[in-house]
Amino acid sequence: MKKQLIILTIFAFYTGFLFAQRSIEGSVFDENTKEPVAYTNIYWLDNISSGVASDVNGHFSLHNDLQKARKLVIRCVGYTTDTVFVSPNMKNVKVYLKPETTSLGTVEIKSRQSSSYVDKMSLENTQGITKEGLKHLACCNLGESFENSASVDVGYTDAVSGSKQIQLLGLTGIYSQLLLENVYFLRGLSAPFGLSYVPGSWMEGISISKGVATVKQGYETITGIINLEYEKPQNGDAFFLNLYGNSETRGEINAKTNYKFNDKLSTGLLVHGSYNGFYSYDHAGMLPNNNGMDGDGFMDNPKQGQFNIVNRWNYEVPDGICSQTLINYTHDYRLGGQMNFNSDLRGDSMLYGLGGNVDRLYFFTKNGAPFCRTASFGTQLAAAYFSQDAFYGLTNYKGKESDIYFNALVNQQIIGGHYIDYGASIRYTDQSEDILSRPYLSAIEFVSNTNANRNNFFRKEFVPGVFGQFTFVYDKQFVATAGIRYDYNSFYEQNIITPRIHFRWSIVENLILRGALGKGYRTANIIADNFGLLASSRNIIIKGNELLKMEDAYNGGLNLVYTFKPWGERDFTIMLDYYYTYFENQIIMDLEQDANQAIFYNSNGENSYSNAAQIDIMFSPFEGFDITLAGRYNDVRATYSGKLLEKPYTSKYKGLIVLSYRTKYNKWVFDLTTQFNGKQRIPLNVGDKQGYSDPYVFMLAQITRKFKHTEVYLGSENLTNYTQDIPVIGADQPFSNNFDASVVYAPIMRRTIYAGLRWTIK
Repeated sequence: MKKQLIILTIFAFYTGFLFAQRSIEGSVFDENTKEPVAYTNIYWLDNISSGVASDVNGHFSLHNDLQKARKLVIRCVGYTTDTVFVSPNMKNVKVYLKPETTSLGTVEIKSRQSSSYVDKMSLENTQGITKEGLKHLACCNLGESFENSASVDVGYTDAVSGSKQIQLLGLTGIYSQLLLENVYFLRGLSAPFGLSYVPGSWMEGISISKGVATVKQGYETITGIINLEYEKPQNGDAFFLNLYGNSETRGEINAKTNYKFNDKLSTGLLVHGSYNGFYSYDHAGMLPNNNGMDGDGFMDNPKQGQFNIVNRWNYEVPDGICSQTLINYTHDYRLGGQMNFNSDLRGDSMLYGLGGNVDRLYFFTKNGAPFCRTASFGTQLAAAYFSQDAFYGLTNYKGKESDIYFNALVNQQIIGGHYIDYGASIRYTDQSEDILSRPYLSAIEFVSNTNANRNNFFRKEFVPGVFGQFTFVYDKQFVATAGIRYDYNSFYEQNIITPRIHFRWSIVENLILRGALGKGYRTANIIADNFGLLASSRNIIIKGNELLKMEDAYNGGLNLVYTFKPWGERDFTIMLDYYYTYFENQIIMDLEQDANQAIFYNSNGENSYSNAAQIDIMFSPFEGFDITLAGRYNDVRATYSGKLLEKPYTSKYKGLIVLSYRTKYNKWVFDLTTQFNGKQRIPLNVGDKQGYSDPYVFMLAQITRKFKHTEVYLGSENLTNYTQDIPVIGADQPFSNNFDASVVYAPIMRRTIYAGLRWTIK
């Protein structure tokens, strides 16, 4: 293996010297976002066969042996083709391409910004939600940004803490990477509440890529990547303010400001504050012998407050050094449980309460520069510190995590217009889950800090790794990448080999087929990954006190996109997906053997898999009116004590209809989203709801009125007012073994009305 890596490295550096001929260099950017456009086709008008493709940073280098004025053609699927006049002595060129929008969901036509899109040029199956699209829902945070997506499901982990989790390809979000501008962001212990740490108005956009990523992103991706883009200070508005309030007395304020010192240096400040504790409601559920009155004695939503601040800096020299640095601090607290509970009663066995505090500090810096004419070099450094002190009834949990990650990579064009990427990464993680679990008064305590359990809850991982991949480019029709990486995990003393391949084939114009196949690994955090478990009377059991190994799985899938124009310039797009995930080892949380136990063990090759198929149809029958229709099928199963069963709390079927209408000049915007959610299997529990849940419909609507510098919006969530009958099982006996608030399969919040104001200074 070492010999192969040495040969690959020598070959990569050697190819940098093979371009001694006269050439012209340049970069290609999106005219609207000013972001680089990858894999653009560039060729001379008088010699079409001489073309090359831009790299992932939008950079290209093309031979120019003729000493005369020539025309350079820049062509990219999804953009209007451009032609640039090149004089004999010109050495560098910068091109801005105008996007041709493929609509997905609610889309603004012509000069309107798309609210969501399909990335035609991406090697991976990528869909995106733009800044405009994030305004079409309340979108107070990341957890509320996927309501009009059929690909991503968001649900509550339990009925009392307010924490949410996502599902992608039928599997929970722990199997997806959540990145910030292609750098590690939310992972490990941040996962349970991390979706609420990202305010919606901070985001410039979200991209969702299904399936395994390329080897440059590490070995942790199994089902996909969700990449967030914050507003860039060099492109952002001078000032932005968002005020939000809803009928559950939740208030929120978001502010952004940006300042450009000069053409190279700029900075931005983002501030968020929210509070949900003015008044506590108890509408959900019903206590026995309550004469049919609503309410189970528990707060529907916990009291919660958050302060969140980001400062970022950007330094960029045209065709030279580019540097971005960001630092983020978040403080979050919440307090929930029975209606009269307060923080002074923590540990009391008369009133059930839950809550805690989180402090999180995050930093990244990204730096890059071109070199050797046809290559670029980049580094990523990210660090995070996370501390959580939480309690659920008589159970106490303290989670701490320190994480630092460094990645260095080179992208280089070689003979024939192909590319190689290679680099190295190092990660160090110090992580602890210190838990004393006493789920009910007479229960036997579970303590993580014992000789028998410690290795499953306290870890220090040092993971060095190297990677390389080759990208084959054939004209504008076909791109394929084959990559492999090697990592060593010091805690598990495991050598990790991660192979991955991707391809993108433009079969004919506007018909694109993509495919991906590869393997992924991850370290399980059994409490953080299943935090809702603490809101129940289940005892935690590690089967045989065995060491829970790394999870590893294969994932493969295909994506087909066809676009045509039945109504003039308006697109009609059909997209089909199929992905299969198979686990060689998965950490199983077995809730099937006993209603008062959660038993954890390694699957060790027993059947554990996911089938996910989806169809999306997107069209605009007339200008200003956009429609998305989507349907999804998930078949997710695992083996529980020798029985192959459906994964609990996973909807097998989902349907989606998104309607959006905009009046002339964009003054009024009307949005309506309707979800059809199929039944879910409910595991064995102490309540009387067993087997399968009922299917239900969930609807959201919003009206926005836009003025020159302000926008006013009014909306509602859960228009049908459908809620789960009993969100908290045993609410009248929370300290007994009849208590369980982790059985959540439907909405637990009633119809909510919200309103807000956005104010922008350009």
